[in-house]
Amino acid sequence: MLFQLHSNHTFVIFDVNSEDEGLYYCNVSNKYGLNRATNRLQVFKPTYFVRIPSPKRLVLEAGETAEVLCEAISDPRLPITYKWTVNGKLLNESKAYEILPDRLRLKSVRGHHSGLIECAAITDVDVKVAAMQLIVKDVPASPTFETVQCTERKVILKWIPAADHGDVIKKYVVEMFTDFRKGEWSTVVEEINVNRENFEVDVTLTPWVNYTFRVVAINSHGRSDLHIEGQPPEQWATCHTRPSFPYTNPSGVRAEGNEPDNLVIYWNPMDKYYWNAPNLQYMIRYKLDEPDHGWTEFLVEDSLANHTIIREQPTFRPYIVQVRAVNAIGPSIVEPETISGFSGEDFPDEPPAEFKIEKIVNFTTARFLWTPVDPSTVNGHFEGYEIEYWNRAKPGRKFYIRTDRNTTTVIVNDFVANTNYSAIIRTKNKRLQSSPSAEIEFEMPEGIPSKVHNFRVHSVGSTAMLLLWEPPLQPNGRILGYFISFHNDRNETEETYVIHKQRHYLHEKSLPDTGYKVSVWAETRAGEGAPTMRPVRTWPPRNPDPPIFRVSNISLDSMAVDWIPNNASIWRMPGAAFYVNYSIEGSNEWEQSETTYLPVTQLLISGLKEDTRYHLQGVSIDGPRCTESATLPIRTMSRDYANRLKQESLRGAAWFIAVLGALGIALGTVTVTFCCGSNKARVDKYALRRKEIEIGHQQDNEEEKQFLEYQYGFKH
Repeated sequence: MLFQLHSNHTFVIFDVNSEDEGLYYCNVSNKYGLNRATNRLQVFKPTYFVRIPSPKRLVLEAGETAEVLCEAISDPRLPITYKWTVNGKLLNESKAYEILPDRLRLKSVRGHHSGLIECAAITDVDVKVAAMQLIVKDVPASPTFETVQCTERKVILKWIPAADHGDVIKKYVVEMFTDFRKGEWSTVVEEINVNRENFEVDVTLTPWVNYTFRVVAINSHGRSDLHIEGQPPEQWATCHTRPSFPYTNPSGVRAEGNEPDNLVIYWNPMDKYYWNAPNLQYMIRYKLDEPDHGWTEFLVEDSLANHTIIREQPTFRPYIVQVRAVNAIGPSIVEPETISGFSGEDFPDEPPAEFKIEKIVNFTTARFLWTPVDPSTVNGHFEGYEIEYWNRAKPGRKFYIRTDRNTTTVIVNDFVANTNYSAIIRTKNKRLQSSPSAEIEFEMPEGIPSKVHNFRVHSVGSTAMLLLWEPPLQPNGRILGYFISFHNDRNETEETYVIHKQRHYLHEKSLPDTGYKVSVWAETRAGEGAPTMRPVRTWPPRNPDPPIFRVSNISLDSMAVDWIPNNASIWRMPGAAFYVNYSIEGSNEWEQSETTYLPVTQLLISGLKEDTRYHLQGVSIDGPRCTESATLPIRTMSRDYANRLKQESLRGAAWFIAVLGALGIALGTVTVTFCCGSNKARVDKYALRRKEIEIGHQQDNEEEKQFLEYQYGFKH
């Protein structure tokens, strides 16, 4: 043991260790006797940390969660108490802090939680402290005003920098609101020079206003005025100014009449912020802008008014006007601007004369021409002319063309060819139009048609192809017919022509297994339209596919057969024509129906025996080749069965008539008329060459019809 006894009777032990534990006695004696003081020395192991808050500098984003560890070991005889502080302030459990035995849990932290976090491990004999710096990147803290100096015309605002909460402040914004718009903050100054120890700005003030100011700091995380829970509230400053004369006058002043005998003066009502005193009114001054006319003035007392009407004025005359602000202190200190305008307009006296079609340019374009009117007859701002035109077959749908005042001719290019039109013209001022001119009528000539619509080409055999199309969507006249061109891989071209009623063509002179470019285009008297081309390839030489057909409308002595060349809308090789062989069951004698050619797909078999079983066999044809289908058994209707169907039909009709009769009694007289009719048109086939067209279209006599009737075309 190393010790020392000082002259003041203090006993000092150096480098204390556990061996120094024990009872220590201090004996004091004099002539009267002996006295003893006893002290026990206990030696404890020092407290030390096994886990300390780390890292030394913890950076979090606002709203994040983290844990800070802190654990110490002391002498077994000494209990440890942990205490956490931030910037020297003792922490308690809260929404942001959860204190656990060996750690501090930070939950959804914000910028104001930043600071020096210390963990103190405390025993009865010693205290150990470990610390870390917490930085939470967040919106800045709210700046604090240092001084606020208000005068009648300006305020001087001084503030000190705000805590940036780990994210550099980019700028400060000075905002204000007034009692006229409470809570509606507006920016008055932006300070971007943020590297200063203090800030000062001057803000100009207006009389008779209560102001509230604040300063907002902004960084990349946002504005300091987000009112985050737990963060100190932002500081506001207020100023009040006394009333004075208005410094400005209303803006947006204009003058124009809306009736032939008035003048309307418009302005933008002044915001209360610029009144400068209560009881704002508007001094209106106006005069006819002609020699020997003086000013007239009056007050509009409604501060929210935005116009006034001056009646009994001459039509469309020039005026000059002024609008001045006046409040309880007096008129504005600035002279109002003088504005020019006109009184109200009236109908123009007359439309343009000699309105006509100068030239029909083409089948969609025409040029109008007219004589201009005298501007003095317009009775208003001369804006120009308006042409109104319409299709005489559709008078309810009008079209309009507007021109300026200096125009006397205009080209219109959206007419429909081969159509009768009417047109009128009017003189136009800013508000009104004159009466219409005399109506002119004109007819647009025929034009060349647009392309045929929905053109389809199907290769139906090795030598046959079927063409289908619809008329042009824009015929631009009366369609005379259609040209058809076939151009093959061998650079051979064949052309034909069909009349306007025909919308299909069956070509059976194609070469097998050959590519074709097939084109169709329409013709009017004005000429030929643009062709529509479709590529197609004929099938290699082989028999056509077995035909698919169905039987319907079976009666005592007939039945209808429907050929289905495009099964499920898929065109294969059905052939160009179709007929049916039929025979009575058990007989070896077969009969053949008439042959139908595409696009006709239905044929009628008649002359059959009633209540008889027949075998039907469809035959598809492609040039010299044909293919038969499987045999289909069909039975014609018996007379008894036909009579039963007829009776059931009559009973159904009687029931229906009875129901109609009952309804007639309840609702009045009901007249039902059934009309039905059927017409059967014979399809005639013909084809023409382009040279034949040059001769002209003539009526076919009966012999010519028979001569022209062949399998490449159909005449309706």
